[in-house]
Amino acid sequence: MKGLAALLIGLAALASLPARAQELVLTLSTREVAITSTYTGADITAFGFIERDVRSVTRAAPFEIIATVQGPVGDITVHRKGQLGPIWLTAARERFARIPTYFALLSARPTEEIVAPEAAQRLKLSLTDYLPPLENLSAGDYAEQTEFRQALLRLRQEEGALVVDPKAVTMVRPNLFTVKVNVPGKAPVGLYVINVTVISEGVVLRTAQAGFVVRKVGFDAAVAEAAKNRAPLYALATILVAVLLGWVANFAFRRD
Repeated sequence: MKGLAALLIGLAALASLPARAQELVLTLSTREVAITSTYTGADITAFGFIERDVRSVTRAAPFEIIATVQGPVGDITVHRKGQLGPIWLTAARERFARIPTYFALLSARPTEEIVAPEAAQRLKLSLTDYLPPLENLSAGDYAEQTEFRQALLRLRQEEGALVVDPKAVTMVRPNLFTVKVNVPGKAPVGLYVINVTVISEGVVLRTAQAGFVVRKVGFDAAVAEAAKNRAPLYALATILVAVLLGWVANFAFRRD
């Protein structure tokens, strides 16, 4: 009897467990973007497949996809200019430490129509979600920080390092989709992480992650590696090349 009672208790416990959510399979068209002397940008496509679990609740609403892309983490400084007579000088600056140097928010329609603000903040669907909170600041500091943040977002967007594209996701079928990721020409080298989230009726069902690397190759990579790891030799070579070019120019254009 005790064994039967234990078995019934175990079955009841299993029955009370939540059903496993839909499975999300994600793959990329490429895992590496090579920067050469002719590089002007690249497009990467993420392919996703949503596998329904027969034990999960069938939802009448269709699946919706939100994807974010975070580039390498780095420090970004925003300067505010002030005029002193006829000269413009740096009046103030703000350093934002360890934030994505590239950020993209990709979907099939505006994300505010897909998820509530609280869920969007949990999923970090904005570059501001990676910045320090503004709570407990005085009115003056709050206004100044807000101004610098707005400038940061504007400058990153102008440089192509902040992208919001509500047409980057295509639902090929109800459970099959593609996400188009544009890597700009000035993309920093390093690891890029793509987070893809499946949502239905405002409920987050599943998130999957994939990544790709942007790196320099060829002559550009050799020059960058020398400048970083062999600075004295790189400086000497630069001086010698400048002297050589000056001598060649003087010889070619001199007048007898």
